[in-house]
Amino acid sequence: MHKSVLAWCGIASLALFALAPSAASAQSVPTISASGQATESRAPDQAEVSVGVQATGKTSAEAQDSLNKAMDKVILAVKATKLADLLVQTQGVTLQPEYEESGSRRPPRITGYRASNTIRARTSDVDKVGTLLDVAVAAGANQVWGINFSLKNAAAARHDAILAATADAKARAEAVAEGLGVKLGRVLSAGTGAAQVRPFFSRQMAAMDGGFTSGATAATPVQAGEVTVSADVTVEFAIESNK
Repeated sequence: MHKSVLAWCGIASLALFALAPSAASAQSVPTISASGQATESRAPDQAEVSVGVQATGKTSAEAQDSLNKAMDKVILAVKATKLADLLVQTQGVTLQPEYEESGSRRPPRITGYRASNTIRARTSDVDKVGTLLDVAVAAGANQVWGINFSLKNAAAARHDAILAATADAKARAEAVAEGLGVKLGRVLSAGTGAAQVRPFFSRQMAAMDGGFTSGATAATPVQAGEVTVSADVTVEFAIESNK
């Protein structure tokens, strides 16, 4: 029994002895970490406009029926433009009661109903999105929620932004190393945050009693601007040796 215990103790001692060099080599090495940022700009190749119709009625059925008839005209007019890659999609439909303003404690009385329907129309004819907006308003749209310019495929811009951010991180690390009088060694780790695509967004709203009107003759001026894609990269380098 005593021999077995001594044998196990001997094995444990040898194991600790064998691990000792590995523990020494696992000591932390001095490092330099740097973060880089970059932004790439691209001309948008698609645009979309969000428009809607709002209607009222004494009953919910009356408000909804009035809305449906008006919205059908808007959708038909938008589709009739036959713009390139045109996509029309419903964004939301609402129906809610309207109440009488009352300062008394009695329950509010319903005086009517308000219904609304919003669609978005997207096209690759970026230069004609203003015309698309005018057509929708002329057909009866009385709400304009905004124009959005974006990229069909942002992968190429995202790739270039990450490359530029990586170069920026390396340049920053080299500047730090130069200031410290040391030399950068191998890369120990690197990572990137989620690249952000920021579309150019023009937000406008036209109410029933103002803003855009179907009688307007001047075309809506629209500037596409640029879509920006930004990236962040962090790189950790080992310090190789003194210069």
